[in-house]
Amino acid sequence: MKDFYGILELEKQSTKEEIKGAYFAAARKFPFDRYEVEFMDIRSAYEVLSNHRTRTEYDEVVLMSNEIKEKYEKASDLIKEGELGSAVKILEEILKDNPKLLIVRALLAEGYLKNNNSGKAIKLYEELAKEEPENAAFSGYLANSYHIRGWQKKAIKAYERALELDVDNISLWIGLCDAHTKDENYDEAKKTIEKSLEAQKEISFIATLYFRLIMLEISFGMNSLISDLTDKLVVLAQNNSKIKEDIAWILCDISRYFMQLGGAEEAKMLNDAAIIILPQDENVLDTKKEIENFNKYADLFDKLSNDDEIKQEIGVLIGLEVLPDSVLDLDEDGKDAMAYYNEYQILSQYDDFKATIQRLRKVYPEFYDLIRDFLDKAANDGERRKMLKGYEKHSDRFFELINGSPDLFKGEEDNSADGQSAPGGIDDDTVVTFVREEPKIGRNDPCTCGSGKKYKKCCGK
Repeated sequence: MKDFYGILELEKQSTKEEIKGAYFAAARKFPFDRYEVEFMDIRSAYEVLSNHRTRTEYDEVVLMSNEIKEKYEKASDLIKEGELGSAVKILEEILKDNPKLLIVRALLAEGYLKNNNSGKAIKLYEELAKEEPENAAFSGYLANSYHIRGWQKKAIKAYERALELDVDNISLWIGLCDAHTKDENYDEAKKTIEKSLEAQKEISFIATLYFRLIMLEISFGMNSLISDLTDKLVVLAQNNSKIKEDIAWILCDISRYFMQLGGAEEAKMLNDAAIIILPQDENVLDTKKEIENFNKYADLFDKLSNDDEIKQEIGVLIGLEVLPDSVLDLDEDGKDAMAYYNEYQILSQYDDFKATIQRLRKVYPEFYDLIRDFLDKAANDGERRKMLKGYEKHSDRFFELINGSPDLFKGEEDNSADGQSAPGGIDDDTVVTFVREEPKIGRNDPCTCGSGKKYKKCCGK
């Protein structure tokens, strides 16, 4: 079983005040916005140990038979791995002989919720909240289940009840803000964060709340208000060396997100703030280069993308050169595969691309220069034949990468009689979709709903 005392670096005899202090210290070391997994462990440890009943039960479970501990730990691991059905079965089995165990019932409710069975989760959380009305965590879990179910009015009341019991729990404040945001109530969402800022003394939580305000302003189109928040974050970072790197890096993450939305001005402003905090940091400077490159070519690339006389394969190669990694959402192998595929299409059907290449040279000379080496070789018959042989030799490796990137490489519709997709091959007449009307949202990017959570943890579930 996970050692909650170890997570918070506490002795078993620690007082409630020491537990809260350890929670703040651990959260400072692993801030929510950068270390979501670690922070959730910290939160779980704090919520169990800060309540007398759940702490007592936790201590008793640790002393129980190895079988119960092993089953509980196994179920917890399975939930993290996404094996929810198996986890639920194990926890239900434990409760057959130990029906009153609070922490097991709470974990079972979590399993139900993540397994898209919010009805069972809500019923179990309601029972726990009723049995333990002074347990802030149970009220918070209930609020979260209402929130996920879409019952925002109920969620708001439950979060407010939980905060009456534990005003220092940052997750409850963020949850309340999320519920107001989902309810499309900008004013109340903003008031929630501002009220939380008044109550908070922990520096890392204050930074998290400022970031949440920034995402809130973005989601409601209030971009003009971001500058003041950014200035406050700079001051906070300059006065607190332990969290300055976290603040700078998160500013970079949000600036990249703005690039996806086409917000070049806001992206530069956020990155400039990061540079003030960490002027020599490699990540910060890399983001600066991405933004400069994006600003240099953004309008021209938009023009090229809408030019009907420029074939898509040429547009893809230019995009790989000028679009920032945050927009491409590709690793190096993915970029190599995309370049390979489109270069092969050009080489194998070169005559069909001559007019496009001529237009690129005439109308977009800056872009032509970026891929000049490839185009010059492609124009030479001997070089082109040699390149084609090389591409065909390595086709298997690249098509394996392409087939693993369904968001970026969309082939023919399924026309086979048995319902199976036709096998990919070097000669397939496949159309690659690249230029999007909307920015691609990576699963680790902030969710566009404004909750501030990662997309994969929110609307991207």
